[in-house]
Amino acid sequence: MNLELLKSGILLMIIGMGVVYFFLTIMIYVVGFSSKIISIASKYFPEEVEEDITVKKKTSSTSDSEIALAIACAVAERSRA
Repeated sequence: MNLELLKSGILLMIIGMGVVYFFLTIMIYVVGFSSKIISIASKYFPEEVEEDITVKKKTSSTSDSEIALAIACAVAERSRA
């Protein structure tokens, strides 16, 4: 086995791993910095929230009466069978 070839392979591996480590370190700092920029920008430019007008909110009395009606229908259907 050629020792020079092994040394070249190890050197190439170390350089490659160093480049990947450097890139990932830079990427972590850039993502953190951009998240801070976006959080600052969201204070000045908040997103508009659209409310769904077609959905009506039910009161608790309406939902209670609907539950009682459903129970009565179920009992009537069961007693008929």
